[in-house]
Amino acid sequence: MDIFCREVKPFVPLNIHQVRFWLRIMKEHSLFIKLGLPCDQTELIQEADQFYAVFADLEKRACQIGSENDFLCFIDRVMTAVKNIFCFKRHLLHLLIECKIRGGANYPLLIDHISREAMYFHKILQKVKDGEMKYPVDSIVSENVFWLRIMGDHLKFIRGLLDPSERDLVDTSNALSDKFDQLQLHARDFDSMLWHFRITNDFWRFEKDVTTSTMQLRDFKATAEELIKECAALSLIPPLLADHVRREAEHFLEILNSIQSEGMECSQPDIFHCDHEF
Repeated sequence: MDIFCREVKPFVPLNIHQVRFWLRIMKEHSLFIKLGLPCDQTELIQEADQFYAVFADLEKRACQIGSENDFLCFIDRVMTAVKNIFCFKRHLLHLLIECKIRGGANYPLLIDHISREAMYFHKILQKVKDGEMKYPVDSIVSENVFWLRIMGDHLKFIRGLLDPSERDLVDTSNALSDKFDQLQLHARDFDSMLWHFRITNDFWRFEKDVTTSTMQLRDFKATAEELIKECAALSLIPPLLADHVRREAEHFLEILNSIQSEGMECSQPDIFHCDHEF
């Protein structure tokens, strides 16, 4: 199931680690949007600046949480900010795909990509009210669908921002992009085959393939990041963006490790019952 499906809830828990990770990501999204806007879009640039300030402040406040009650109150504030930036991103996307903004460096797919991440973060926060999904297998598979698409998007953005003369890096981006596109399609197959069921051995084999491929991607991003920082590769990629996408790959590996260590209970044959709704 896609992250935009109402039923979907991420597998990851709602905790301060997740919140701090995503607050930094949202802050950086605001900066990337600002840098990618044409200089004549002064109102949108100002709005992106305001979101940067909001999430920078929330990121600082996240380090000062001292109790469970503080955490719950903080989550309410974060949810409001995330909902607002999601709406801003979708508004910007709609302006782009209707050609009401011309020029700049914000791909429509990039803005869609970061709006999906905002939706995902909001759904993690919403767990404080909704709890977990009824069928854990649905949450686990949906997590894979979400992250494999995110990783595939990263490769397409990297490829588009590399100088065409960087043929080896472009070729590696293309090969990894094809790999993650296939993995995402496979995850979507599991999405329907395992719906309201349980984890199978075939799925665990798939997860090992996903982990191996994501480690390769993480290493490729880390290498690209170092080359960009040292000005040893020609591209339009800012060092912060290279660092940003590498951190997201590492975060996905953390989630895969959590799925493999905590998801075994979803393989038990007596957990699920045939109570599908039609």
